[in-house]
Amino acid sequence: MLATRPTGSRIIGIAIALYLVVVLAGSIYFRMSLTPDRVLILILIAALGTGRVRQFFKDWSIFLVVVLAWQFLGGASGHITRLRPHVTEMIVADKAMFFGQVPTIWLQHRLYHPGHTAWYDVAAVVLYLLHFVVPMVAAFAFWMWNRAVFLEFMVAFLLLALAGFATYVLYPAAPPWYAANWLFKLPHVYEIKNHVSVAHSMSISGLFSWMWDHVGWDRFGAIPSEHASFPFLCFLYARRAWRRAGWLVLPYCLAVWVAVVYMGEHYAIDVVVGVVYAALAYAVVRLALGRHVWPEEARTDPVKTGSISDTVTV
Repeated sequence: MLATRPTGSRIIGIAIALYLVVVLAGSIYFRMSLTPDRVLILILIAALGTGRVRQFFKDWSIFLVVVLAWQFLGGASGHITRLRPHVTEMIVADKAMFFGQVPTIWLQHRLYHPGHTAWYDVAAVVLYLLHFVVPMVAAFAFWMWNRAVFLEFMVAFLLLALAGFATYVLYPAAPPWYAANWLFKLPHVYEIKNHVSVAHSMSISGLFSWMWDHVGWDRFGAIPSEHASFPFLCFLYARRAWRRAGWLVLPYCLAVWVAVVYMGEHYAIDVVVGVVYAALAYAVVRLALGRHVWPEEARTDPVKTGSISDTVTV
C-alpha cells in the first residue's frame, strides 16, 4: 500500500537531510565534536523548516530533558552507594567467550601503535564521540517520518537509559583501561581516546567542558555498554520505520561495538549485556505500548504523523 505526500514536504525533507549531512561533514573537517547541546541546536534549526515547531517542543521536551539530565548525572552513580567496582567478573567472561583472550588486549596488541595514529584510531574515537549524537539524529528522523515510531523510540530510549543508570548504581564496573592501568588486573591498556583527542585537537563544547570540570564522568559505568545499546535500539526502530532499509544501521552498530572494545572503554561482555538491555527495552515497549497508547491515526496516517516521504508497506 502506498501513501503519497505533497512534493513540497519531500523537498523540505531532502533539504533538511542535506543540511544535516553538510553539518556533519563540516564538523569532522573542522574537528568540532558534535555534543548533545550542539546537536540540539542543529535539530531545532531543522525543526523550524518543518513548520511543526510547536509539535516539536511538545514531543521532544521530556526526551531532551532526560538526555541532558543523564549527562549531568555522569559520575553520580558511584557516589550513591559507594560500592567497590567489579573488575574480575568481566575479565573472566571475556576469556570464556574468546578462548582465554581478552579482546581489548588482543586488538590493541595487533592494531595500536603508540606514537602513531592510524585512520582507524580516529574512526574509533569519532564513533565513540557520537554516543548521543546518533540517537538524537535517529529520533529526529523517526519524528519526521512517523511520529508513532518516534514516540515508541522515545519511551524505549528513556527506559534503556534509566535501566543502565540503575545498573551502574547497583553494579559499578571498571572498564578495561582502569582495570589494567590502575588496578593491575590486566596488561597495560592504552587509552586510545585520550591519545587521539590530544593528537588531533578534538574539541568539546562549552557545556561538556563545564561538565568535565564540575560533574565528572562515570568511570565505573562499564556494564551495560550504552555505547552498544543505544545504536542497537536505533537499529531496531530503523527496522520498524524503514523495514529493509533499516538493516543499513547494523554495520554502524558493529563498528561501534568493535571500537569501544578496541579502545579499552568496554569489555565484550559489556557490549553483549548492552545489546540485551536494548532488545528488552524494545520488547517491553512494543508489548506494553505499541498497540494501545498511541492514537490510531498516528500509527496509520503518514500525513498526520508528519511523514516526509512515501510510506511503503512490505
